Amino acid sequence: MDNVIKSEPLHLQAYAIIKSSILEGVFQSGERVVESKLASKFGVSRGPIREAIRMLIQDGLLTQHDGLVQVFQPTHQDIVDILQCRQGLEAIAVRLATNSLSSDEKERLSHCIDQTREAYKQNNFKKLVLFDQQFHDLIIEGSRNKQLIQLMEVIKSKVIYIRNHIIPNECIHPISDEHERICQAILEGDEERAVREMNDHIDKGLENMLKVLSLNKNE
Repeated sequence: MDNVIKSEPLHLQAYAIIKSSILEGVFQSGERVVESKLASKFGVSRGPIREAIRMLIQDGLLTQHDGLVQVFQPTHQDIVDILQCRQGLEAIAVRLATNSLSSDEKERLSHCIDQTREAYKQNNFKKLVLFDQQFHDLIIEGSRNKQLIQLMEVIKSKVIYIRNHIIPNECIHPISDEHERICQAILEGDEERAVREMNDHIDKGLENMLKVLSLNKNE
């Protein structure tokens, strides 16, 4: 876990470090987060840590019950809810991006698909997840809708958290063909098809995720 740098706002640094630690698995799902211990670890007062924890509770990565702060433990319904929100927002994003992506962004989108396909062939799941996220980020940023981009930051963090903590990387379904169909619809300026392909892509991701959870539950 990184240390804070005195020249920058301490609560924002603490927020970024703790958030990264949650997403990367330094903190486990359901683990208790203790303000005093974090303050001691970072060598700062409890004020910045308290504010960072408040921000992470607002993001939904931490939960608070009866005074205890814990790392988010998503239920099956939580996962469905999160993916439904993602689907709705990304449907809007891809519709807007279809008409606003620059030529350079479209080239980057296509290149990202090639990288995703190569990562899958190599069974490099770390890169596969990275390129998958880059593909979706390009579309979200390409929407040019600042409010949507802000909303997606919260959803994206939860999706990354679920993927890293709940679903083994090896269980990620092949996505490059789905990305290809989304990209082709964007390149052809077909909004409705782009939205349908995006919805289908996220539906398949949710179906795969729930299938893995069901198998794990029965083991």
